Amino acid sequence: MPSDLRSILPLTVPLLFFALVEKLTTDSLIGTSPALVALRSEVECAARSDAKVLLTGESGVGKDIAARVIHQRSARSHRPFVTINCVSVPDSLLEPELFGHVKGSFTGAFRDRIGLLEAAHGGTVFLDEVCEMSPRMQALLLRFLESGEIQRVGSDRTESHVDARVLAATNRDPMELVASKIFREDLYYRLNVIDIRIHPLRERAEDVPLLFNHFLQRSAATRGIAPPAVAADVMKALVGFEWPGNVRQLKNIAERLIARAEHPIITLADLPPELVGRLRTSSVVTAPPERPAIEIMFDRMVNHRESFWSAVYPAFMTRDLTRADLRFIVRRGLQETAGSYKMLVELLNMKPTDYKRFLNFLRKHECHVPFERFRSARLRPRATADDESVAGEIVDRTDPVLADVIPIANDMGATRLART
Repeated sequence: MPSDLRSILPLTVPLLFFALVEKLTTDSLIGTSPALVALRSEVECAARSDAKVLLTGESGVGKDIAARVIHQRSARSHRPFVTINCVSVPDSLLEPELFGHVKGSFTGAFRDRIGLLEAAHGGTVFLDEVCEMSPRMQALLLRFLESGEIQRVGSDRTESHVDARVLAATNRDPMELVASKIFREDLYYRLNVIDIRIHPLRERAEDVPLLFNHFLQRSAATRGIAPPAVAADVMKALVGFEWPGNVRQLKNIAERLIARAEHPIITLADLPPELVGRLRTSSVVTAPPERPAIEIMFDRMVNHRESFWSAVYPAFMTRDLTRADLRFIVRRGLQETAGSYKMLVELLNMKPTDYKRFLNFLRKHECHVPFERFRSARLRPRATADDESVAGEIVDRTDPVLADVIPIANDMGATRLART
């Protein structure tokens, strides 16, 4: 261990973790699915940079593994990798854990102690579940990200300037938290320089066999036994499972099977009851076809009152949704509103003042849909005639930005004429 790390170890806290034990590469991200291949590429690009990274995804998908790979593939790999789970530390203790404290600053502070951020100097700090921070801690973290300066608890001066790369992760939707004023918008944009989303295991079922065999072999090697074979129906059951706990749950089941291994082959009888009871596929009842994800997203807005700006906009800007997906949402909405864009704004839970912003967004990304063909559809009770002004904005392609709404004659045939 380098001498500079050895010198700070006595001052750090147990939450400190140095990534000096297991060397990870992008091959540690196991799988062959398109989502996993794209993840490897994103992690490799992030490793070549020194920018901040925000990792998002459900609990158990492997955000911590991706963070360690980014660090160990980066130019900072020979320096400390320090990690802290923000939700596991009480808010009253999180500040001294991150920033350190001076002797006598609070009860039990018998000596000066550096914080995790100082311990990560020259290396990387990983803030897991960063969205669980209190507003006060968010403000302190924002100040550090802006200046790199550390002021320990109880001190009246800046102690040092820290050079540490920050990686953060959350299992929640940060855009929803920003919209609901739970998470600071300025902090979100400070952290979200490189955005990496890790898909849940149920969306990449083709990775299950590789991951399961990897965990079996690893657990068997730990016990010093030969890994058992896996029956075909067992692997089919594993692939068909929803995996609410994602990769972490799959790993736990593999370790449990090895711990209880009594036969050279794993059969369905060896699988835990919670897995067998929640299989997606059944030999008795044929499961109904799954709804497309874009249909589910439209349902979230129409029936669950989620706003377009939190449900669709972030996914489109991160390219999780395509232009075709966005046009599909607009077409579905115009069918519901009989071609009324004003009512579409209301249907997708946007403010009335967002009307022009919404149209500008569609026009900018070439996702506008002509409304005329939907006028013959069944009109909802609140349909109005003032939406006809949209014709000038949607059909006319002469202006780069939507501006004034053009009055349109009552004769619908005239509405198709270009602006003069």
